[in-house]
Amino acid sequence: MPITPPVPADEPATPPPPITAEVLRAVGIVVNAYRLSTESRDVDVSLNGLLDGVAQLVPFDAAGVYVLGRSNRRVLHWRWRVEGGPPPGRRDPIEKDGPVARAIARGKSVVTNCSADDAAAAGRGFVSCVVVPVVGAHGTVMGAIELHATREKAFDASAVEMLQLLGTVVAGTIERARLKEEVRDKRRIDSDLLVARQVMEDLIPRTIPTLEGFDVAGVNEASFEVGGDYYEFIPLPDDRWGIVIADVVGKGIGAALLVSAIRASMYALVGRELATRAVMRRANRFFYDSVEEGKYVTLFYAVLDVPSRRMIYVNAGHQPPIVLRANGAVEELRSGGVPLGMFESPRYFEGVAELEVGDLFVMYTDGIVESSDASENHYGRRRLVSTLEAARTESAEDICSHVMQDVRTFSFGSQDDRTLLVLKAVEDAAVEPRRSPSVVGGPLRAV
Repeated sequence: MPITPPVPADEPATPPPPITAEVLRAVGIVVNAYRLSTESRDVDVSLNGLLDGVAQLVPFDAAGVYVLGRSNRRVLHWRWRVEGGPPPGRRDPIEKDGPVARAIARGKSVVTNCSADDAAAAGRGFVSCVVVPVVGAHGTVMGAIELHATREKAFDASAVEMLQLLGTVVAGTIERARLKEEVRDKRRIDSDLLVARQVMEDLIPRTIPTLEGFDVAGVNEASFEVGGDYYEFIPLPDDRWGIVIADVVGKGIGAALLVSAIRASMYALVGRELATRAVMRRANRFFYDSVEEGKYVTLFYAVLDVPSRRMIYVNAGHQPPIVLRANGAVEELRSGGVPLGMFESPRYFEGVAELEVGDLFVMYTDGIVESSDASENHYGRRRLVSTLEAARTESAEDICSHVMQDVRTFSFGSQDDRTLLVLKAVEDAAVEPRRSPSVVGGPLRAV
């Protein structure tokens, strides 16, 4: 029978190294840096405090700390410390193919010779350089700490390790700097949207006019972001009305201000009794000269002679209005030209449409036909015509309600602004004026 050898007694454990004054000092510095990063709400104070801690741990002649934006690789905040101020070109090191850019791109520390990587630093006598990325909890590079020295091989492995530890401790400071910037941007955006909503509320008509021989209704529903949909009824002499529907490219306060500008120009031009194509040419010139390149507006403008039910129109790149005839025929009003603001001197052509009793004249913006479902299929003009045909015997207001409800049922998620105008030619002219069911801002809701 084999004999099991006796188990030797455990050897005594190696005693831990003594806690020296130097270790205690380093721990104290790290603790102070952590406390500063958690207590201070001022980004500048936190970053300057971080440089103070670095100076006590690793001697340097110049130092910088950089905070990156969350959604891009641009520098959000930075501090640079050196006697005599920052060297030339030290405003955005991420744009350069230098040690800071490399450390951030790779997520690893870089120890290098300044003269080989940074001419501006080398010009000030710096020889040694170390850059340590500040890495967050999920491994995302949030910023960097950069040190320079005028002596060779000034930064060894222990210096790099100490900077990495300090960077980990103050990662919360970097995150708070990012959040502070995001909160500030969100407040600015919310303020812009509030102003835009107020502007649009003043632009959208509150009442629909009474037109002899027509039943008229309109609705404007804004998406969660204020956009540039706009419509207007402009009274003209001899029982005529100018009718405008437009969609300015863009969102927010910029789009609202452009709507305000185009509305003012249309009022001024229509009041001068110009031909419709002349109105459009001059409106285009105003828009082309007044706004930045790339901005434009699609606009449909018609002059309706109420007694004759005859309409002269110009369509400047807008969704073509639909005329649904009493006999079931469908026409689209496309005559015109390009959107306003795209070219300096385009040509515009007039079109003519005459309405009979029972005909529907429907204007709309792309938020109607381009609304999409979960499979990204568009609502489309064909479905719009089908919905109009199904509701054509009802009042103009009820037709608007049916169309908007069908669009909401079809649509998935956040959509564009939606504007719809319906003019129904009727025998009875006794149609009471009604408030326009305009909704500016907030979620979509029923008419």
